[in-house]
Amino acid sequence: MKHLTHFILIILIMSRTASAQTTNFYVAPDGNDQWSGRLPRPNPQKTDGPLASLQGARDAVRRLKARGNLTQPVRVIVSEGHYPLTEPIVFTPEDSGTERTPITYEAAPGAKPVFSGGRKLGSWEVGKLANGERVWMTHIPEVKAGKWYFEQLWVNGRRAVRARTPNKFYFYMLRRPGAGRDLSREFVARPDDIKPLLSMPPTQLNDVTLVAYHSWEVSRHRVAAVDSKTNIVTTTGNAPWAFLEWGPNQRYHLENFKEALDAPGEWFLDRDGTLYYKPLPGETPPSPPARGKTPAGCEIVAPMVEQFVRFVGQPEVGQWVEHITLKGLRFRHGQYVLPPQGHGDAQAAFTIPAVIMADGARRIAIEDCEIGHVGIYGIWFRRGCHDCRVVRTYLHDLGAGGVRIGEGVIQPDPANRTHHITVDNNIIRSGGHIFMGAVGVWIGHSGDNRVTHNDISDFRYTGISVGWRWGYAESLAQRNMIEFNHIHHLGWGVLSDMGGVYTLGPSPGTTVSNNVIHDVYSYDRYGRGGWGLYNDEGSSYIVMENNLVYNVKTGTYHQHYGKENIVRNNILAFSMDGQIQRSRVEPHLSFTFTNNIVYWKGGKLVTAGTLKDPNVKLASNIYFDASGEPVSFEGMTLEEWQKLGKDAGSLVVDPKFVDADRFDFRLRPDSPAAKIGFKPFDYTKAGVYGDAAWVALAKSVTFPPVEFAPEPPPPPPMLIHDDFEATPLGARPTDAQAHTEGKGDVIAVTDETAASGKHSLKIQDAPGLQFVFNPHLVYSPNHQDGVTRFRFAMRIERGVVMYHEWRDWREQPYRVGPSFWVRGDALLVGGKELLKLPVGQWVQFEVVAGVGSKVTGTWDLTVTLPGQQPQKFAGLKNGSAEFKVLTWLGFSSSATEKAVFYLDDFHLTHSAE
Repeated sequence: MKHLTHFILIILIMSRTASAQTTNFYVAPDGNDQWSGRLPRPNPQKTDGPLASLQGARDAVRRLKARGNLTQPVRVIVSEGHYPLTEPIVFTPEDSGTERTPITYEAAPGAKPVFSGGRKLGSWEVGKLANGERVWMTHIPEVKAGKWYFEQLWVNGRRAVRARTPNKFYFYMLRRPGAGRDLSREFVARPDDIKPLLSMPPTQLNDVTLVAYHSWEVSRHRVAAVDSKTNIVTTTGNAPWAFLEWGPNQRYHLENFKEALDAPGEWFLDRDGTLYYKPLPGETPPSPPARGKTPAGCEIVAPMVEQFVRFVGQPEVGQWVEHITLKGLRFRHGQYVLPPQGHGDAQAAFTIPAVIMADGARRIAIEDCEIGHVGIYGIWFRRGCHDCRVVRTYLHDLGAGGVRIGEGVIQPDPANRTHHITVDNNIIRSGGHIFMGAVGVWIGHSGDNRVTHNDISDFRYTGISVGWRWGYAESLAQRNMIEFNHIHHLGWGVLSDMGGVYTLGPSPGTTVSNNVIHDVYSYDRYGRGGWGLYNDEGSSYIVMENNLVYNVKTGTYHQHYGKENIVRNNILAFSMDGQIQRSRVEPHLSFTFTNNIVYWKGGKLVTAGTLKDPNVKLASNIYFDASGEPVSFEGMTLEEWQKLGKDAGSLVVDPKFVDADRFDFRLRPDSPAAKIGFKPFDYTKAGVYGDAAWVALAKSVTFPPVEFAPEPPPPPPMLIHDDFEATPLGARPTDAQAHTEGKGDVIAVTDETAASGKHSLKIQDAPGLQFVFNPHLVYSPNHQDGVTRFRFAMRIERGVVMYHEWRDWREQPYRVGPSFWVRGDALLVGGKELLKLPVGQWVQFEVVAGVGSKVTGTWDLTVTLPGQQPQKFAGLKNGSAEFKVLTWLGFSSSATEKAVFYLDDFHLTHSAE
């Protein structure tokens, strides 16, 4: 007893000592913002006690500072409880602490206070839908009065599904509308897909949300109109790209109409204020609590507030918000409502804000907090922030992404630039629920940041994105450290062109090392994939080493184009569609690839592109195909490959992992890896660290296997009859994809010349283009079986280098059918000249070939020169013996200087014989 009394005395002394060294304010659910906040509990007279809110505590600290009494650190201690937020808490420079007197807003010991921007919904009754199915209903007067609307709902902490169709996977756009229509707002749908929309009045139709999938992004639209005769769907605002820009069968789904409420777990909010929820099995509706008891049934919460906390400084005039810490606080239930014009970004949900926003902030810390059940990003250190930290924080159930650092522009005033931000030991899980292109951690034009020891998972796009420069111009994304992160379960077969770690632009000093990346699966039907490590456009001077990458879709490593990156001492295993990719050859060193172990089970080593040229250095690697198939180095053996100067010191040999099939990539004692200079690394150090409960939380979710969408329904065969007379001057063909770079290259309807009528299509090349095949024009005919004929007129001008080609692009690499080139005035097939074409005159062409069961391996070409009889060239060989189906029909200008040719009178037909 004596020892216990002594121990309690020591604790009391320590507590009083700590209290004497800090100024404490208290916040509690039964507090009052008119009180002093200096007492942890209300006094017996109820005349003083704790404060009721963070705003009240902030204001109390302001008063303390105004009296000149900020002489020691300040602690705002928040008791257990639920604190409703009706507006963001705003911290300005007057709320700052100092290095000697920092201000901390923290949970009381053992407490987990929750600040909620939502409202619990009660008064539910059980009813029936028109089809007789059971549904819960409640009425919300504020919605009917137009004072409140929401687009998210949480049931027992689970994000409920807003009524959608189809319930799983997608609808597919049929084609583009005719000439003169807005291609970024309109498309032709399949009739059955839009049938429920045809009878809706305009006010209800405008509430229907159309989510369109654009390869690596989505756009969200309100529906403006649906034409029952043409099946044209029109949205209220534009998408970032024209619909069907990235290929045929563009995906979309529809949300938020009563007829779509057909699956358990879905909900729908009518503008008359009625909220419908179709319960999951075993759920019971909320009911009022009996005296002294908690409410029975589900807890159902709807959001009211979009943002929770804002740090608002003015760095350009030296006014900072600084020395403030948020610790142990939980922020939940954030709002997002789609604006009338819809929303779409070009990448990474770039314009979407965060629930905690910081501008002009320095030495701000977010520690041991939780941000969950929100509609936008979690945290954004945007403009003029530095020396800030996010540590041991749990971000989950995010409408967009996790943490953002910096901006997409280079601020001219250095004070407005963000740098030296630390994101360490966080769990960032389950994002992109509204904005699927969002990223776990995004770094823009910002340098000297540390993103370390995070567990990032369950996003539909990229895990960590570094840099915001497409190409080699100036970038501030330098000396960033991306290390010891566990990045996994990304993509889910939903979006494309993603990476576990994705980089852009010059990034000297940046390291991507000691990360574990796995389960990255893209929707790459049109050639854009999902990679573990992805150096995209202009990525340069980055070191990637000691990473473990496995179970990805399109390659463990991919460089689109860049300079002098170093990829060394990595374990790269089990990609589905090839292991390594390099997409562009440039006249400088692209990357160095050394001391790596590349391990797979069936398929190609090189996914696409080439590693043959001297501007990729490969040496001292192990390559092993565990299926037993010989390893092919772009069609060569290792010995043949090494004669090209490639992979000196490399081996084709089993690296002898402990158990690769169970993803145990430790090396056995008899491994040959030391022969290539490989240095084993402890990949178990990646991910979060600390107490057992925190580490267990990161491992608490078991993810299901990825499920890819089935093949889309084939569109009907495209038939073309276009003389371009109905297309406005300067416009592009409506049913085609026209790819230009905006550097003097052109694809546009013109009245400069025509084979018939007054209009034709002008294709003009230009010097300095990124891709030699641009500009190019593509149709997607989808001719599966029968005989296809394509008649057109073409007029070439001097210096033309172009080709016309048919492709079967159902697999990579694509298969070529009919193909001819024009170089200067020479018409060539298979490198052989057939005849000379007159410059500046119209020539008629007809290409005929069988597809499907009618494929013969050959095709016929008929050319009619001005004033001459047709010349037929029969039995020309297809470019590939595997060509079967016509999915791609195109024209490409491949000159390197300004050159022009014109096209007119397209007639594409398809018959059974």
